[in-house]
Amino acid sequence: MTFYRPFFLSFNFALFFFAFLLFSSCEGPKHKNGESPQSNTDSSTSAPSNGMEVKTFEVKDSVGRSQGWGYDIYVNGKKTIHQPIIPAVPGNNPFKTESDAQKVGLFAMDKMLKQGSLPTILIKELDSLGLLK
Repeated sequence: MTFYRPFFLSFNFALFFFAFLLFSSCEGPKHKNGESPQSNTDSSTSAPSNGMEVKTFEVKDSVGRSQGWGYDIYVNGKKTIHQPIIPAVPGNNPFKTESDAQKVGLFAMDKMLKQGSLPTILIKELDSLGLLK
């Protein structure tokens, strides 16, 4: 058993380090006021469902010009997902319209409720929602 001990310790460390990186990179950099540098104030809110709600926000560049839209998902008042770009699509492109961001945010929230975990959005799901034209 002593032969395998260093392997298990390094494996546990690697697993812990990966989990730390995954969770520490979810929200991105913050300004002094606690908001993401790309986001504006919340724009629209969906009706809370089981303590969950979707809020859209305008994505802006460093100069303050509007680049598009994103969404946040709140669970019991705590921001759980911050999505300033279209998921599953190559590149860092925000949603073109607020309604597109709202539509995908509600879809992701529905998947969270059904799966009980953080959702993964697939390209075929974006296509079925009418976002890839």
